[in-house]
Amino acid sequence: MTGRSSRDRERYDGQRVAHLQPLKDAVGQLGLPLLRLRKITAIIAALEVQIEDGGDEPAVTALLLDALRAALRCQGEGVPLAAALHAVDTVARADSIHQEQARAGLLPPGEVTAAERLDALIQEGYQLLDTQQTTAACARWLEAWTLVRQLATPAMRTPSAFDQAHALVQVVFNWSQDLAMELSNAALGDPVYDAHRLRYAREFLAQFPDADTDMRINFTRAEGEALWRLGRQAEAEAVYAALVERLPEEAWAYIGWADQYWLETERPHAYTTAVAILQRALARPGLHDRRDVLERLRDLYAASGQPQEQAAIVAQLKSGAQVRATLQAPPPRTGAALLVPPSPKPGRNAPCWCGSGRKYKHCHLEADRHQT
Repeated sequence: MTGRSSRDRERYDGQRVAHLQPLKDAVGQLGLPLLRLRKITAIIAALEVQIEDGGDEPAVTALLLDALRAALRCQGEGVPLAAALHAVDTVARADSIHQEQARAGLLPPGEVTAAERLDALIQEGYQLLDTQQTTAACARWLEAWTLVRQLATPAMRTPSAFDQAHALVQVVFNWSQDLAMELSNAALGDPVYDAHRLRYAREFLAQFPDADTDMRINFTRAEGEALWRLGRQAEAEAVYAALVERLPEEAWAYIGWADQYWLETERPHAYTTAVAILQRALARPGLHDRRDVLERLRDLYAASGQPQEQAAIVAQLKSGAQVRATLQAPPPRTGAALLVPPSPKPGRNAPCWCGSGRKYKHCHLEADRHQT
């Protein structure tokens, strides 16, 4: 029988890494000052990197364990170290057994956990997007979403809570928004993905009811957009109406609704209705992101051939508010090659790729979608 080397890299070995936890606990209980503690935990981190995927060199692992013992004796001078040193020896014995099994080809087959499968599916999806395989990426990610729902508990009421509970390599908070965006892109070629997007948006809002305001707006907009594309306009209207009723000071609730009448539709544009929705937003004294509404209204007037109304909005944008907004404006284009959107694109709430400092959804998201 040919043994499998411990240096054969496979997947994240959560069970082997878990053997380090008692060591981490023992070191944490030493009560060392932060600077001294960091010198020890840095070696533990290096040890974890060595063993996490099964691709470690035994000699390197042994040297790191020796370095850890020396660091404990140096940094922990004057502190009882017996428990911590015993924990190092326990890790060393477990690693020795692992290496012997690897050399003899007796390592038990690793069991892929649901969390590990989730990580792998998300990563596969990003790799497929890199090669412009959007529908294949969506298939992987919809399977990943099924795993998220299986792993989530009622106590995990936000994506961040899910991330904290499972400590994945991928971040569900960001990825979940990327999935909504890519389902929208896939639906441009096949309407079935609008049905997937509708189901996903509703399941997300039910799964994570305490998600932050931006995420709730984004996913409710995804629900409304999908319904609209599927020809279910009355249902979409009800979704948007409920959204602005629930969050009357949020500009992007109104913008998403108005967009359906002129920016997002291939049907005859209903500019008057879109203007009325945006004016309804501007009538709110406490409206957040008021400038975003003004910019959308300016573009709407330009598209509908209303130059006088457009000029009035431009004048407002050039008022004192413009001075404050300039601090957040995207940098001027100095060459087309300098502003090429990356792939995969950022999540809606992530910083824009252009370096402006603004959220992607408030900067280049719409331009990128229309370019696509």
